[in-house]
This record gives sequence, C-alpha cells and structure tokens, in this order.
Amino acid sequence: AFVKQFPLLMSIHWIDCDKLNPDDTIEKVINQGTLGIGFIGLAECLKALVGKHHGESDEAQDLGVKIITFMRDCANDYSELYQHNYSILATPAEGLSGRFTRMDRRKYGTIPGVTDNDYYVNSFHVDVKESITIVDKIKREAPFHAITRGGHITYVELDGEAQKNIKAIAKIVKVMHDEGIGYGSINHPVDRDPVCGYNGIIGNTCPKCGRNESDGPAFERIRRITGYLVGTLDRFNNAKRAEVRDRVKHINVQTNS
Repeated sequence: AFVKQFPLLMSIHWIDCDKLNPDDTIEKVINQGTLGIGFIGLAECLKALVGKHHGESDEAQDLGVKIITFMRDCANDYSELYQHNYSILATPAEGLSGRFTRMDRRKYGTIPGVTDNDYYVNSFHVDVKESITIVDKIKREAPFHAITRGGHITYVELDGEAQKNIKAIAKIVKVMHDEGIGYGSINHPVDRDPVCGYNGIIGNTCPKCGRNESDGPAFERIRRITGYLVGTLDRFNNAKRAEVRDRVKHINVQTNS
C-alpha cells in the first residue's frame, strides 16, 4: 500500500507520515495502528460442530471459548512475528452476515440451525431467537469480552419502558459490571407520537391523544440496530431486518433481592 492511497490518514493521523513521499509505502508508519480480525457466526459454528449453540449447552459454551481463544492466540503470534498490533474483533458484520449465509447455503446446502436463516448471528452472541434470561445471556457472553480486545458488545432486549423499572436497569448494569462486560447495552423500545409529542411504548393507538397511527403521521419507533439508534429499518438489508424480527425479549431480572 502506498501513501497516496491514504491521503487523510497520512495528512493528520500517523506520526512521521509527513516525511513520506506519495509513492512511498506505508510500512514505516502503519505500526502505529491495529489490524482487527473480525468474526461472526460463533452460534452457527457450534451448532454445526456439536449440535447446539452456547446458549443451549455448557459443552458448546466451553468449545466456543476455546475457539475464540485460539483465534486470539493466533493474533498474538502474528503481532510477535510481524511486530504489528493484531486484535480479534467481535463484529456485527452489518452487510456480511446475510451474504456469508447465502454463499454457504449455495455451497453446503440448507443445514438446520446453520444456513437456514437469512443471517449469521453477530460475533459471539447467543442466538437472537434463544429464550434466555438476562443474567444467563450476560454470563454466557461475558468470557468472550476478555479475548476480543479489538471490540465487543453484549446487549439484552427488554420489553417495556426502562424509566418505569429503574431498579431492574440498575441490577442489569451491576451484573454486567460484575461479570466483566466491556461494553454493554440495554435495548428497550422507545416510541414517539410526532403529533402530540408522547414518548413511551405505543401500539396502534397513542396513549396520550388517542389517535390511530393511520390517522396521521406514522409513530416514530426507535430501535437499536448494530449499534445505531434508528426509527426505521428502511436503510438496512434484508438480513439485518430478519435478525431484528427474530429477536426475543429476554426474561427480566428480579428486583426484590
């Protein structure tokens, strides 16, 4: 790769890049950065290997940790060999999750629990369709945070307004902290009526003004998709829409203890 291919990075980011000519390679300055090695579909990988994913089986959980640890160790070996920073990245693969599934389905056929969906599950996440408690999901995914230092996230899906159950939110945050979650998210629905300004969960009728969605502007429904808060899925591909559709609400924690 040559300096002239990265005009922005070479102009403001990397030390000593101003000493290079446009036709020089970036070898002398690239070691200031980190190359991330991303992965998706651990759940489907485990399903193919042992018949269950890590949300269903302790055996699968242990194997999953071994697989990602092996990847982390390889990245560390690369760092020593090439004297450059390599790191394992737990990626949502926004456009790739569906593309990889289609490619594998063409090559290997339809495999139940592996290639029969429209997408591969994000990184090390438990299958989004798995009915699992909030605490169990956090505990299943937490060990992967320590070995995916290039980036990671664990989220839980709530069914209800967060502001009406502050104690539950606080307990979830504490569990995430205690289990070693590096980056955690609590997803919950936030709807808004643009006519009267009501914020909360809205079905077909606004609880404040009583209007039906078909009577005027559509209600704004804010959801978290691959890290973004969005009010519509129009800009996302079919794979991500299918993933959002399949998400189950995780069983809430108890707040009386």
